[in-house]
Amino acid sequence: MSYQGMRWYKCDFQMQTPGDHYNWCPDDPAYLKFNATPEEISHSADIYLSRCHEVGLEVICVTDHNFIGKNYLEMLQQKNESVARGLGKKPLIILPGFEIEVSQGLGIHLLCIFNYDKPLQDIDDLVTQIGLPRKARVHHGSIVPVETTFGKLARIVQEEHHGIIIAAHPTSESGFLNDRFITDNFQREMFTNPTLLAMEVPRPLDILSANWRRLITAAPECHPDWRRERRIAAVMSSDAYRLTEGDKGYIGKRTTWVKMSSPSIDSVVQAFLDCDRIKLQDNSPNEEVMHDRIISLTIDNCAFLNNQTVHFSPNLNCIIGGRGAGKSSILEYIKLCSTDKADIKATEQLSRIKNTLSSASKIQLVWQNKHGLVDTFEYRNETPQVISREVAEPLAVFRNLNISVISQREISNIAQEQSCLTDLIDSLAGPQLKRKKEEETELISEITRGFQNEMRIERIKIERNLLLQERDELKRQWDAFEAVKVENDKKVKAAQAARYITEVQEEVIKITEQLNGIVEVFETEYVELTKQDWTETSYFDQLNIDIRGAKSDLKNQIKQALKNYELAINKSTIEHDDWNEIKTSINKTESDFLDACKEQGLKPDEMDRLFDIESKIREKDILLDGKEDLLKDSFQEIETLYRNIEYLRNNWAYQTELKKTKINEVLYSGDIPSIESGHPFIEVEILYMKDKDHFVQLWDESPVRRSVRLGRNWEAIGEHLFYQFVEQNVSDPWTILNLWVNQEELMPEEIRLHQADLTKFFKEDQRVFWQKLQSSRVNDLIDITLYRSDGSRAGSLTDNGLSDGQKNTAILALLFADGTNPIVIDQPEDELDSDFIYNELVPLLRKVKHKRQIILTTHNANIPVNGDSELVYALSAVMGRGTVRAEGGLEKPVLRNTVLQVMEGSAEAFRRRREKYSF
Repeated sequence: MSYQGMRWYKCDFQMQTPGDHYNWCPDDPAYLKFNATPEEISHSADIYLSRCHEVGLEVICVTDHNFIGKNYLEMLQQKNESVARGLGKKPLIILPGFEIEVSQGLGIHLLCIFNYDKPLQDIDDLVTQIGLPRKARVHHGSIVPVETTFGKLARIVQEEHHGIIIAAHPTSESGFLNDRFITDNFQREMFTNPTLLAMEVPRPLDILSANWRRLITAAPECHPDWRRERRIAAVMSSDAYRLTEGDKGYIGKRTTWVKMSSPSIDSVVQAFLDCDRIKLQDNSPNEEVMHDRIISLTIDNCAFLNNQTVHFSPNLNCIIGGRGAGKSSILEYIKLCSTDKADIKATEQLSRIKNTLSSASKIQLVWQNKHGLVDTFEYRNETPQVISREVAEPLAVFRNLNISVISQREISNIAQEQSCLTDLIDSLAGPQLKRKKEEETELISEITRGFQNEMRIERIKIERNLLLQERDELKRQWDAFEAVKVENDKKVKAAQAARYITEVQEEVIKITEQLNGIVEVFETEYVELTKQDWTETSYFDQLNIDIRGAKSDLKNQIKQALKNYELAINKSTIEHDDWNEIKTSINKTESDFLDACKEQGLKPDEMDRLFDIESKIREKDILLDGKEDLLKDSFQEIETLYRNIEYLRNNWAYQTELKKTKINEVLYSGDIPSIESGHPFIEVEILYMKDKDHFVQLWDESPVRRSVRLGRNWEAIGEHLFYQFVEQNVSDPWTILNLWVNQEELMPEEIRLHQADLTKFFKEDQRVFWQKLQSSRVNDLIDITLYRSDGSRAGSLTDNGLSDGQKNTAILALLFADGTNPIVIDQPEDELDSDFIYNELVPLLRKVKHKRQIILTTHNANIPVNGDSELVYALSAVMGRGTVRAEGGLEKPVLRNTVLQVMEGSAEAFRRRREKYSF
């Protein structure tokens, strides 16, 4: 069965059963008398197991005193599957064991626990072996202690029988840290004994006293005589003697969460050796995974890797294997599945991977976001796609995955190239910077439109001035007919008055027709109430008659009102006493105009020209009005353009400050390793727009011809411009360039003779390039300084004082330290300083893996072993095919052996190296 991922299991390490009828509470429903029948035992086991499921337990350690509940434990094992099936749950993992009192001091209680497949008879024989035959384990109803020591018991239980010992309730009367029962010397000897891996505590560590925390965690402040080389694991248990809450311990009273790939005694031991796998809390740590992650990757029909599915942990995943086993192929397949075609960058490695795929090949990636939503992505026939749902724009979905897949070469590129380093720092700045960059893009668009408007406004002004001149020429011709113009004005106004009277008359007709139509519909569409035979009254019949009459009256009233309205309008217009005189005057304006034309000696063709001039003047006026309307807001538009330019410069400055703030948050987050002074071992300096190489790139995009004098000196002019910007406190180089173009005296003497050419080039010949520069941001210069552990400065990127390994060390620390998105890196240890891997990288991974998914290929054993990888996925090349050799957590013996073989050369090679180091 494929590995399904390491997760947290709810465990109880000390549970008594009704099989110990001497101690189980008699009033409890599961209680059994000494002579209980098989049916009673079966019923008790049913409700015992059901209660375990009810409180959410998944792993229980049955630890009846002196193993006297063996028969009951057998019943629990027999009933486990059927009870779970009836509840729709998975069977419990039952780890058998016993609680025993050794004779040191006044007696101390220890829990001895074994694997779920340990034969119960072997455990029974072990209890007999240490001095407690079955018939001698209880005396007069009291549990009999054993005459042995912790050291002897540990050797038998942990070495000979592959079990584990936990110190039970250490501060109680039967605990090994109770001063009244055991000598200080023995307490110290037992507590510091490295074979004791775990002890019970009554409460979570964070609410224990400071002294207890120092003792348990082996803190530097702990007394040297008591400080263990490896900290002791702390667990909480119910010490249950009943099913539900009462005066003694009960099932579910206290529990411990343990991270395991599959529950077993090996998994428990690994958790005790690595206490990050233990949590003492009520809620499930499985619910605390609040980051996006890759659930699985399925590979089918590929030329090199065998068909397989990798089930990833949400935390640290290490892919290991010999050269040519296919480790890097898995990472490249992740990239192919999770990157849209538009974003994928062609590399030599990616080309090789694509060559392993055919039309029959299929790669599927299952993804879960932090809200629990799941998507499936597939790469087939050179096309990535979302197959779990219909999406309108796949590109947005792919970009939202935000999976960082980084090769070792890319890490080196980031360390060597400012542009790559800029991208990294930008990504660390997160959504805030993204929003400011979106704002920058919008401002640049607005500025581009503003420059276009500026040019359009200049063109409109020229067109307006031309129209004004043309209109003036026509006006001079028209003024020659001034007398005609006076009469013409009267004629035009009289025509307007005549049109008004006509429009009023037409409006009366229109209103009358509309309202009459509405009234007709109003009356004809009326529906009468049907005969009401349920009552003898004539009320409803009369109601129909009244409504019909009311509607008819309303119709008549409206028609009469319309007639009255028509009469009133006519009385005020065509039937008015003055109308005939007005009508005569209107007609007279036409005849007066014709008479005036005759008096001026105008001939019919000149009359036509007069009307043509009038028409052209009117046309020019309309065009001029349009141009003036276009220019009406020109001042505001130009003002908006230069205000947007100012906003853009503020945006640029804000971006830099945002990156500085964010990078400091990352450096001082506690994830970046520190030097002796407590400061981060790297320092990041961000210099506003000081990346000279990027400035030169922008400056060299100029279309200036290099054969002319200005072109031959273009590079020198750029040098002076950049260095003057570096020396002066201005927002950007283009502000200085603008001053140069407009004021010759502000230019350096060495290039002042080029001022006229420069002004003509930017203001006339290449205004578009000038405008482009105004909205072009020069990248910030980013420098990283690395410090040694003693605080001395090792060097920085810009002074070339760092080795490639030191540069990569700094970059890798930044890559891991910030963000919650999955990060996938191919052999991050390459070219790293060896001490950094163990002392800095491994602790960094252990911190970061809880807030983001990490997937690595590696050949350094420190990373999966000391980093406590939740998934180790081991590949080997078999007959030219990449095959899964083992997968899971390091608690699996097969995984440990595989790591020894693949990463250490073999157990024997590892042993010999250890012997040499110890010599």
